[in-house]
Amino acid sequence: MSALPAADDILALLAKLDEHIADALESEHLDFKPSQGAKEDLKVACEYAVCFANAGGGVVVFGVADKVRGRAAAIQGTQGHDVDTFKRGIFDATRPGIEAEVFELPVPEGSGRVLVVRVPEGAQKPYGTAAGLYKQRVGKNCMPLDPVAFRRAQVSSAALDWSGAPAQGVAMSDLDPLQLERARQVLRSKAPSSGLLDLPDREFLEGLEAVRDGRVTHAGLLLFARREVLARTCPQAQFHYVLHDSETSVARNDIDRLPLLEAVERMEQVFTGPLNPEREIALGLFKLRVPQYPLEGVREAILNALTHRDYLHPGEVLVRHSAQELVVTSPGGFVAGITPDNILRHEAVPRNRTLANALVKLRLVESSGIGRRRIFRSALVYGKRRPAYQTDGHSVTLRLFNRATHDAVALLAARLNAAGAELSLDHLLVLDALMGQTFIDIGEVAQVLQLPRDDARLVLEALCSPPLSLLERKGHTSVATFHFAKGVATELKGKAAYTRTRGINPVRYAELVREFLKDHQRIHNAQLRELLGLGESASAKVEASRYLTKWSQKDEGFLDKHMERGRPYYTLR
Repeated sequence: MSALPAADDILALLAKLDEHIADALESEHLDFKPSQGAKEDLKVACEYAVCFANAGGGVVVFGVADKVRGRAAAIQGTQGHDVDTFKRGIFDATRPGIEAEVFELPVPEGSGRVLVVRVPEGAQKPYGTAAGLYKQRVGKNCMPLDPVAFRRAQVSSAALDWSGAPAQGVAMSDLDPLQLERARQVLRSKAPSSGLLDLPDREFLEGLEAVRDGRVTHAGLLLFARREVLARTCPQAQFHYVLHDSETSVARNDIDRLPLLEAVERMEQVFTGPLNPEREIALGLFKLRVPQYPLEGVREAILNALTHRDYLHPGEVLVRHSAQELVVTSPGGFVAGITPDNILRHEAVPRNRTLANALVKLRLVESSGIGRRRIFRSALVYGKRRPAYQTDGHSVTLRLFNRATHDAVALLAARLNAAGAELSLDHLLVLDALMGQTFIDIGEVAQVLQLPRDDARLVLEALCSPPLSLLERKGHTSVATFHFAKGVATELKGKAAYTRTRGINPVRYAELVREFLKDHQRIHNAQLRELLGLGESASAKVEASRYLTKWSQKDEGFLDKHMERGRPYYTLR
C-alpha cells in the first residue's frame, strides 16, 4: 500500500473487518471514524485535516466504527453528507486553507457508502483550525503540536518573523560600531541621498528595525553584533567557505560566525580576486571578458542564502567553490509555495521579513524577487548553463556552473546588446534550452520559462521577429516547433547545424517515399516521420499526416489509403 491509502486500499482494508477491528488497521496515515452526522463529522474532519497536513498527510474514513469486530456491524455508513459542501467547509475552517480530496465509496453495508477525506502533506506548515487548534499526527494519534515544534514550524513557513523578535541577552552595547559604519558605507555607495544617512546611530538602527522599542532584534544581532556576541547568542549563524582545487582536495576551508554584511564583503573580495579568473574572447576589435562566476550572481546567491535561511535550524550556510561549479546551500526549505519549478515567477516571500527589509533599505537586495532572476541572467548572458535550485525540504541548494560555457552565446548576447537589442532573461532561457536540442515547442518553452502557454508564445514570437530574428518557426498549428535561424544556427552550433535542422529538401520527400514503398510496400505516419527526419513532436505528426493526405488525393496523388485496426497506412497507387 502507498503512504496515503487510495480507494482500492481502503476497500481492501474494509474486507478485513471480520478478522480485525478497524482500530487495528489504522496507521500514521489512516484513521476510521463512526459517523455522528454531517455537522459533527465536518468538525472532526477539520481537526484531522490539520493533524495530517502538519505531518505526512493522511486519510480519515467516516462511517466505520473503529472498536467493533465484524464487517456488517462495523460499517455503518454515512448519510446527509454533501461532498462539495464538506470540501469547502474544510478549506474555510482551516488556516491556511487545506484543499482536501473528499469522495464517497460504495459499500454493501449500512447506508451503502462511506465518506473519505484525503489530506496531502501541507506545504505551509503549521496548519490550525479557525478556532486555534494545532495538532500533528504522531503514530496513530493526533497530538497537540509541541510549543517548540510549533514555533519552529511557524518560522520555517514564514508565518512568524524570527528576525523581528527581540534577541534575548543582547544589549545595545553588544553591537559593533565597525559594522554600523560598514552599513553606512554600503548605503552611501548605493543611495547617497538616503535620509537614513543623516540619522544618529540609535535612530539609524531603529530605521533599519535592528532596534525596536529599545531592544535589539535578531536582525540587528545578525547585522551588527560583535563576533563573540554572535557566537554566544546565535551559534547557528555560521558561514562556511570551501575552495576545492581538485575533486578530492581542499585549498581553503574558512569557518566563521560573521556579521552578515562582513560575510558578504568577504565573498565579494574572493570573487573579485584571482580565485575568480576571467577569460577574454574576441568580439570584433574588442575583447569580451568572461568571469568564472559573475560577481552579480554570486552576490545575490550569498545574500539570498543569508537572508532567507532558517535561523532556528542548526545548520550553516555552506559555499563550495571549484573551477567547475559554485554550490551555495542554506538551511531550511522553500517557503509559502515556492519550488524550483516556479522560483522565477513566484512573488518574494521572505522567511525573515525584518532582516530582508533592512537589506532593502540598505539597497543590497530587492523586495520584489528580482534577485533570483538576476542570478539566472548573470550566468546565461555569459553563455553559462542555467543555474539550478534543489531542495530536500530541509535545505535549499543553488548551483552555478562554469563548465561547458557556450562562448558563442556570450558573443551573440554582447553583439545584440551593443546594437541596442538586449536579450531579456526569457530570451536567454530559450536560447539555453535550444543549445541542447534541435527543436523546441510552446509547451516546452512554457516549462522552461515557468509561464503560461500564451505568454510563452509571445516570447517565441519576439525571438522570431526583428530586431532579434533569432528563431524560425516550423509548422503553423498550435503545436508548431521553433529552431535557430540560419545565421544564428551557424554562429552558435556550426556550419552544418542549420542544414541538419531543416533536414531533407521537401521537394525530395515524394521521391523518398516512392523509393521506400518499392522496398517495404506500405508506410504509416511514424515511418514517414522517421524517413524524413521530422521528429516526434505533435507538430511533426500533424505535418506528416498533411503530406500523406496530400499524396493520397484522388486526382494528383500517388498513394492509396487503407485502414487496419483503426490505423491508417498507405501503399503505392
